[in-house]
Amino acid sequence: MKLNQKIGRTVGFLLLLIMVLGIPSVTLRGLSTSMVVSPTFLNEVFQNALQMRIAILLDILASTLWLIIAIILFPTIKKYKNSFALWFLGVWLVQFSVIIFSNISHLSLLSLSNVFVATEGTGTEFFSILGQLKIEEYFWAHFMSLMLYAAAAFCLYYFLFQTRLVPRFLSVWGMVAISLVFIASWLNIFDINPSFYLYSQNGIHMIAFIGWLIAKGFNTGETISKTK
Repeated sequence: MKLNQKIGRTVGFLLLLIMVLGIPSVTLRGLSTSMVVSPTFLNEVFQNALQMRIAILLDILASTLWLIIAIILFPTIKKYKNSFALWFLGVWLVQFSVIIFSNISHLSLLSLSNVFVATEGTGTEFFSILGQLKIEEYFWAHFMSLMLYAAAAFCLYYFLFQTRLVPRFLSVWGMVAISLVFIASWLNIFDINPSFYLYSQNGIHMIAFIGWLIAKGFNTGETISKTK
């Protein structure tokens, strides 16, 4: 029973670390589709290359921690349902792959900015088109990774709801919050700009969820019933 509590607290601390890494990763990245309004926006990318590289590193580290959480939870979820555990881990693996691809796109944008500066801005229109495509490529991969993240997180909250390893209101809240992230990401795919609240409300839930896990861990009084 104490093992469940220990696993829960470990997951809580890892989630806290993900948040600590994620906030500067977003602020330092500095990418925006509005950047391409300026024909020399690649100069801005070049000037901020170091902080963008730091953002890439932090993003990959945070995604790696999510994968570690999935691996830690895999044996526990497997006790509930083997196929469900395999699906859960598989989605996180695919999500991690998409994160790597999105960051490769960002790195190639940095390389493009180096070439642009080295050529002293000649062929500005050509470089601007390539840069815009690289930014769009990054954001499409980003939204795809968010949808995969939402699908995997929904599986986690569903598992926690079924097993009562955390209070059910936290699991239900999590399923609702992450569903809004999934919907918002699809809206972006269809070029509809959703309210930022659809994303930010998930952060509010995560703070409460992390706080519970660090303080209480998983409920030690619950047992996991295996299903077919």
